[in-house]
Amino acid sequence: MKVMIAEDSDSVRFALRMAVEYLGHEVVSVAADGEQAVRAFTESHPEIVLMDVRMPVMDGLTCTARLHSLDPRAMIVVVTAGRTTASQARTAGAAGFVEKPFDLSALGRVIANLAT
Repeated sequence: MKVMIAEDSDSVRFALRMAVEYLGHEVVSVAADGEQAVRAFTESHPEIVLMDVRMPVMDGLTCTARLHSLDPRAMIVVVTAGRTTASQARTAGAAGFVEKPFDLSALGRVIANLAT
């Protein structure tokens, strides 16, 4: 799967990239804020987006809704350590939800479920 990572923390972005590649997928783009994520999404056409919630410029739930409006088939996985719930993520258009600190096997299951 072609994966985009939208995450403002360098260390978490790195960890997500390593996890995605370890799971056998390709990272096609990264973004550090919501506006970058919208641009990267339209340029790289990922199959799955891993989306942080707390980001500068545009938060992840707003960005998820924007990406979902651009492509209703967009498969976005909200990855967050905040107070955001899976229900809030789904309302914004997310297809999956993973809590931080993320577990490699949980992330792998969510991606595998979306890939089928």
